[in-house]
Amino acid sequence: MIVLAMAIKNHDDREKAAEIYRLYSTTMFRIAKGILHDAHLAEDAVSEAFVRIIDNLEKINLSDRNKTKGFVVIIVRHIAIDMLRRQKRFVPLDDHSDYTECREPVLSSLASDEACSKIADALAKLNRNYSDILYLKIVFNCSNDEIAKILGISRENVNVRLHRARNALKQQLLKEDELYDRAGKK
Repeated sequence: MIVLAMAIKNHDDREKAAEIYRLYSTTMFRIAKGILHDAHLAEDAVSEAFVRIIDNLEKINLSDRNKTKGFVVIIVRHIAIDMLRRQKRFVPLDDHSDYTECREPVLSSLASDEACSKIADALAKLNRNYSDILYLKIVFNCSNDEIAKILGISRENVNVRLHRARNALKQQLLKEDELYDRAGKK
């Protein structure tokens, strides 16, 4: 990984990449290994993730560790799942066992008031494909092209996922409001 960082010409970016590696490489490896169940493949996934992270260093602010952790977790998780799919093996996308703790601090960083808290709660209940893409779009202000590059999917797929994610979030918020209204009337 140091070789990748050394290839970066800008000294500040090189330092930033090295710090990201120091802070998150263990977490990224654990997530990838939890999905792939193979240490060598997990190392490959982490390496590929760092290439994508280096391509998007300008999006990362190291002072907000929850946000940064969320960004790197999303990237490595998608890469590991893609690697597993390429091997024609099945991965349960709703299996939270190996990386649940990585998800909560990210979402809680969004919850600064009651409205944001409701949105963060609803977002946490969405399918990971939807919550990840909304997180990249809203929190990191990524363009659709950037999201496509980060997740390794087509721009058209990004458009479809964003549309479905927004609808799913809207439905989840309406559902929660309905449950809240029922609870308040009893």
